[in-house]
Amino acid sequence: MSAALVRTNCGCGWSNAPIKISMKLRTFSLLVLVAAAALVTSASTPFCACCAEPGTYNVSTGKLAKYELDLLKDMKFGPAAELYTTPASFDDIKGIAAVIKEFETTSSSELGLVDAYTGSTWTLQFMTGGELKGSLVLPRPTLMTSRSVHIPDNTSTNPTVTLYKEWIFNGTVRSGTGFFRRDIAKPTKYTLVFQGHGNNCNNAEDFTNWRLEITGAKADYAFFGKMKAAAK
Repeated sequence: MSAALVRTNCGCGWSNAPIKISMKLRTFSLLVLVAAAALVTSASTPFCACCAEPGTYNVSTGKLAKYELDLLKDMKFGPAAELYTTPASFDDIKGIAAVIKEFETTSSSELGLVDAYTGSTWTLQFMTGGELKGSLVLPRPTLMTSRSVHIPDNTSTNPTVTLYKEWIFNGTVRSGTGFFRRDIAKPTKYTLVFQGHGNNCNNAEDFTNWRLEITGAKADYAFFGKMKAAAK
């Protein structure tokens, strides 16, 4: 109950007669105030589903989700591959003798590359500057290891957290042709890594680089390069 001045029908002025304020009106007013406060709070602290947090370190191995399988179809290799070498030059490499022989005379370590992905298999076709050709057929394994890591940059003032990402596939080479064929002795293994940066949501464009390592009884070499989006 609260008091208020009201006009009486007698025309004799204002009266101090008490009136009732509806409980429903009070409740409605309170709800309006709560809703307004919630809008102000949400506006000052917006929700960001894809934003990464400082200190993020996620490593997991498992079957690919459907959206990840779809992303792989959009992840295209660039048109060039580089043979990985160490200060020992070509001495640590085995299994591609014809390529090494050419590279030793041309001081080159780059090859042309054409890739094809069927959804279950990668076929990578390489060609040297001297037109030596070879291809590798790599069945996609069932499992993938995914890494997303925040690597702090202590000199940056940018508040946005960017993650370093890797998708890693460990499988068995199905076959090799051309300069690969002679030294693909079963079982020859491969590790294919897609590398990039981004936020908590994965996009095909996040993965800008790749690395392929081949290991077996007669093979030990690696290639690396840019993905198509980064090679433009």
